Amino acid sequence: MTDLSWMIDCVWRPPKRPLGAKTPPLDKTLPENLKYYKYWGFTIYRTYYGPSSDEHWETLLGAIRQQTRLAFGYYEVEWFRKKDKAWQKRRYTSAAEYDRDLSIIKDLFRLFPREHPSLLSGLSIEGVREICLQEHSEAEEKMAGADFNFVLVADEAVLNGIPHGEFAVKAVGYDWDKLDGGWGWERVSTGSLLEFWGMLLEFRESGIGKYYTFQYEGPVEGLESYLWAGNLSAPRFERCSQPQTAQREVGAKGFTFD
Repeated sequence: MTDLSWMIDCVWRPPKRPLGAKTPPLDKTLPENLKYYKYWGFTIYRTYYGPSSDEHWETLLGAIRQQTRLAFGYYEVEWFRKKDKAWQKRRYTSAAEYDRDLSIIKDLFRLFPREHPSLLSGLSIEGVREICLQEHSEAEEKMAGADFNFVLVADEAVLNGIPHGEFAVKAVGYDWDKLDGGWGWERVSTGSLLEFWGMLLEFRESGIGKYYTFQYEGPVEGLESYLWAGNLSAPRFERCSQPQTAQREVGAKGFTFD
């Protein structure tokens, strides 16, 4: 379970104070300082451009945006809020202060779609990793959490699964090494991406290897039907964000976020 306060601290990026500065740190609650919050989320690479894939791609992007926002429903529950270490230490002095940070973190979520048929079409997972390494500095400029070294991939299998109600995307670690075990990528439910990002943050802060929850040990071909089991220490965020809900929203063209 990732504390909201951890997420806010991750995206709060004020200018570095000069050494020995006597002025107080910037107040993150002031409206004029909202510009110092950074977007968070994922770059998503599209590697398939076949028939009907444009429609399926847009549906996938919309589902991820909508489901991630819905997944924050857990943070609106009082017992969850009270588990936040910052709440317990009285950094939050009221529910209103907590809700303010919750609103900020919701609005800062972004997907950064990467489409380029001549460069990306048919690219393997290893090929995507090579591209990501080349584009890493650009990702760091755009969003907090780029140092997790994880991206999403929508390939032929992912996009062809959309009309069949299979809302999952491939989460690929591009700094993975064979010594890390597993294969360095797994299919993740679109309703679990908030949990997945939070896990990456928790593991970074705690010094735990981020591939720890990638438990699949079979042949790589089996990953096409295997789904990430989740962070066992976290509540199941996707219960607030079922794929069926996203499908109804897609049909109703209910997406309002860029």
